[in-house]
Amino acid sequence: MAVEVVQFLIRKFADSLAEEAVAAAELPFGAQFHDMRDELEKAAVFPANADELRECLYELNDLLAECRMLTKCPIRRNFFTQPNAWRFSKTKKRVTAVRHRVLQCVGNNPDGKAAASQEDGAAATAGLDRWTTSWLGHTKIHGFGQQLAELEAMAFKDCGAAGKLTGVGIVGMGGIGKTALAQLLFSSPRARASFCPRIWMCMSRTTCAGADRRKEVLQGILMALGHEEDAILSMDGSNSLAELVIAVHQQLKGKRYLIVFDDVWHIDSWYADVVGVQNAPQRTDDWSERLAFGLPKDKGGLVVVTSRLKQVAEAMVGESYLHHVQRSDSESCWAIFKDALSQEKGAVDLATFNSMKQEILHTCGGLPLAAKTMGDIFAGSSFSSPASTSTSQELSKIDRINNGNSGSLT
Repeated sequence: MAVEVVQFLIRKFADSLAEEAVAAAELPFGAQFHDMRDELEKAAVFPANADELRECLYELNDLLAECRMLTKCPIRRNFFTQPNAWRFSKTKKRVTAVRHRVLQCVGNNPDGKAAASQEDGAAATAGLDRWTTSWLGHTKIHGFGQQLAELEAMAFKDCGAAGKLTGVGIVGMGGIGKTALAQLLFSSPRARASFCPRIWMCMSRTTCAGADRRKEVLQGILMALGHEEDAILSMDGSNSLAELVIAVHQQLKGKRYLIVFDDVWHIDSWYADVVGVQNAPQRTDDWSERLAFGLPKDKGGLVVVTSRLKQVAEAMVGESYLHHVQRSDSESCWAIFKDALSQEKGAVDLATFNSMKQEILHTCGGLPLAAKTMGDIFAGSSFSSPASTSTSQELSKIDRINNGNSGSLT
């Protein structure tokens, strides 16, 4: 069924791109998206390339949603001096990387190793990192009311205390809704009223070959704070890491801020105990030793960490401040499934889906993203009546999608 899944995802990508036709000139990287659509629509899909194409298409559909958000930047002429510039740069690398992989999959990369251009080759080593933002968009999020209340009680308890930086960790298996819960907290009225600035940092599982991830994190924070890009890039000397930590400290000092580190996979001593009380180093070189040195505690504030790995979040914020995300109840998963299914523009046999409710809920296993994936697949398939295909075949296909893509569920 892998081939059928890829064909569905190609249709989904092409349809989503067609919706952007009116504003094509404003869509970032629109030419690259249309080139990839053309290549994918004429490509031969077979078992040998289906798995790789599937991963590329998941990334492409996410990227298209990200670029829609970039078009909403209110000040286009100042785009590259605003916090969105950092996001734009990261998105460009991801578009270039996925284009390289698509060309390889469909056989339009002659040597199979070098990218179609020098830029492609440089970015391809970045991999296809999962990327998240704080933007909720128009997505309905079901079933997190109680968990959000519990998380807010933990997060806001001491966040206003001078000299104390509060930290909370959100942990749980892939697809269970850690990022969604962090987005709800980040965008809540209480967070908006309590913190300024609020910063969202997506922590990639992998990075560009040779890049110093510590510097990327600090540069991202400075960019989100509106620091001049030229000034950030000028910190590139032998002591650049210390300079970046000092710059972050100076920009945040005297402010009650909120920072989300989403999807953290790796931990070492540099990231450890980011909320602990730390005295400012006496020597300039020592500033580079800890991320915590860049996070002042004078006005209070909040650091949120999400991770599948309990030990990662625990090392950053402490064992006593972890929230374990619970599986969603059946009615919440059903609401998520129906929301995704409602994307279908044609007729949908709701009676058939209602008769399949228990089987569908069993397949998604309480995972919100699995429920959404199932709704997306059914909405884009020809499954409009019992005669079109068997229930067991469709659910078996979706179960394989969920299991095969478990590495990207968060």
